[in-house]
Amino acid sequence: MRTRQLAWRRLTAWLVDWLCILILPGVLVPIGLLVRSTGVDVPGWVLNLGAFLILIVPVTCWLAWCESGPHQATPGKRLRGLKVVGRSGGRATFRRTLLRNTFKVALPWELGHTVAYGFAAGSEGAWLTVLTILTYAVLLAWLWSILLPRTPYDVLSGTQVISAPAR
Repeated sequence: MRTRQLAWRRLTAWLVDWLCILILPGVLVPIGLLVRSTGVDVPGWVLNLGAFLILIVPVTCWLAWCESGPHQATPGKRLRGLKVVGRSGGRATFRRTLLRNTFKVALPWELGHTVAYGFAAGSEGAWLTVLTILTYAVLLAWLWSILLPRTPYDVLSGTQVISAPAR
């Protein structure tokens, strides 16, 4: 039961964090639509690279900064009474939390963007099918793994999410 409760708290914390994260695309999408309305034709790979640099990288760094900071938690984790710790049980370093969020956020997000841009460009081929399957496999594995004591991205980064006093 404890693992299920922690999983529920982690999932709801993630939803709160995504409400915060959605502010950035909410600002960027209208700018992108404005640029597109001027008739500028940008290749899909440039759009994908741009999205990676101005959306995925900043979000990943912000999450890592929150988790390595004094509260050791993103806004959602703080609200749900969770924090991220390192191997020793103390504060995780920025390097560890950046690695954690690269696996947790940047990898699946970029895979999804690459697949979306591939389909939008009318690309075909085995590479797009394999990448689509890989994207869904990673997403499902990450979602399922919150039921485990430690997620794969926590194991790979040497971190762990534990209960902490709620704010």
